[in-house]
Amino acid sequence: MKKILFSVVTATLLAGSLSADSSKIDWSNTSLGADVGTTGIGITGVKQLKDYPNWAVRIGAHKYNKNSTTTDNKADYDFDLHLADVQLMADYHPWMSSFKVTVGALYNGNNLDGVITPKNNNYTFNGKVYSFGTNGKISKVDVDVDFDNTIAPFIGIGWDTSFNKADKTWGFTFNLGVAYTGKAKASYTPTYGSGATDTDKKEIENNLDVEKKSLQDDLDKYKYLPYISIGFNYKF
Repeated sequence: MKKILFSVVTATLLAGSLSADSSKIDWSNTSLGADVGTTGIGITGVKQLKDYPNWAVRIGAHKYNKNSTTTDNKADYDFDLHLADVQLMADYHPWMSSFKVTVGALYNGNNLDGVITPKNNNYTFNGKVYSFGTNGKISKVDVDVDFDNTIAPFIGIGWDTSFNKADKTWGFTFNLGVAYTGKAKASYTPTYGSGATDTDKKEIENNLDVEKKSLQDDLDKYKYLPYISIGFNYKF
């Protein structure tokens, strides 16, 4: 669902810009750039406001995917990390200089999903052992970690060296801040084997809930997403 929403929002922004009459757009003090940061690689557009020259509006989108496989003495963990955001920010330059203070919000499309596979023939959840495989009691366990806030408020500082410089076309950008993503939420979804009875399934669900609570207690500490990005832009 989040991937679909991200695609729709991005497509809408692009469609809107393409459908506008370019001859009527004031491109002065407008820049387009690329950057890389904690939510991936992306593009950013910045427009300095004519009537409020200390302010600029910034729109950006970033994305990054990474697969990671780890193991311990009990299981293999195959996870896919999905990072994605769409940003709408207001940059205030208090001295009409490169330095800026930023407030805004971002669409938080970050999540983690994966599969846990035991190295031997058994899963162990909450101290209880269950046989693994299509003929066992559990054939696989999917894990997903998501966040409360799809729209995350943001505050930060940064620099844009091309801001308010009529003779400078290329600039360096840096952003540092934090987004309030809310609590991360973990879920475990078992796929049962043919050897699982209804009683087994209920017991497995209960024991997985205990495992999930232990993970959730750790995830509850992380409600804020540190954000940092570095890049460049070209001013029209």
